[in-house]
Amino acid sequence: MKNHVGTIGIVMPMYNARQTILRAVQSVMNQSYSDWHIYLINDKSTDDSLALVREHCQDARITVLDNEMNLGAAETRNVGLRAAQEEIIAFLDSDDEWHPEKLAEQAAALAAGDDFVITHYHYKTQSADHDINYSKPYLQQENFVKKQYRVCFSSVCFRRPPQGIFFQRKGHEDFLFLYELFLRYRQARVIQKTLVNYYELGDSLSRNKNKAAKWHLELLRIIYKNNPLKIYYYYGWYMVNGVLFTLKHR
Repeated sequence: MKNHVGTIGIVMPMYNARQTILRAVQSVMNQSYSDWHIYLINDKSTDDSLALVREHCQDARITVLDNEMNLGAAETRNVGLRAAQEEIIAFLDSDDEWHPEKLAEQAAALAAGDDFVITHYHYKTQSADHDINYSKPYLQQENFVKKQYRVCFSSVCFRRPPQGIFFQRKGHEDFLFLYELFLRYRQARVIQKTLVNYYELGDSLSRNKNKAAKWHLELLRIIYKNNPLKIYYYYGWYMVNGVLFTLKHR
């Protein structure tokens, strides 16, 4: 089966990631699909992450970019998206890692006609250690907005739409970016294999449930504007599925 879709651009933001960045980069180096290019963007780290990367990441397929000032995760990913010339884009956070067949599996799906592909992943926190699976081969836009499956951003691989998509500087900007992809493609192909290790740090902002809930409500207001019924309908789903996820994976 043909599984080559050309070079895959990998956008990897980095901020104070000296403990994990080499693991993340090595997981790309270990891919069986070797036609890739990393755009590693240092967001003004205050540790020695940048020096570590420049010393150890000498592969010609790695471009290191250095922000002149701290821009935050959203705009730092945009720096990578603007630098990348590739049609196919994947994201990898500096504290996560890929399994060796991750890109090959997604390239095969893209070559077969899918435009937006995600995978199962392993979810690890200080108190949780689980595989996160979805029972259907496609995640539909409606089910995504209802948060019936939590997409791991480091599992995302997609074909760029002609007009492009960029991040907005808002809380939960990942969700809004994915929503834009779902608007264009309506569904995401789910590779039903665990191909990503997702590590959620104990001090992650997304672990602050009250702040996360406020951010999500604001995003729903942006998406559904003057339709309070839809806003609170989907917010209800968000709250219910958040509780169910916590109970299942705590």
